[in-house]
Amino acid sequence: MSLEQLTPGERGEIVEVRHCGGCGGGCHRHEHHENSDGHHTHSVSTRAEKMGLHVGKMVEVLKNDDNLLLLLVDEARIAIDRKIAKSIRVIGVAV
Repeated sequence: MSLEQLTPGERGEIVEVRHCGGCGGGCHRHEHHENSDGHHTHSVSTRAEKMGLHVGKMVEVLKNDDNLLLLLVDEARIAIDRKIAKSIRVIGVAV
């Protein structure tokens, strides 16, 4: 299920973070790195991942209203919009 489907008080484990689609690429960034061999590597990270929403992280929904979700992740509160929440797949976890 997507993160946006969780209700306040529910927890979930992130299993996938995808490009949100329709943002014109604004939710992700292409990065170029040079490894120890001097070769260039390429990676793509989403805005959600930059905010600490990675596969394997546990999240708790504090608020889920019309436009925004307020999440608790590692003792930090993070607000995301519904479009980003739709791009994050979770497995619900019993509290």
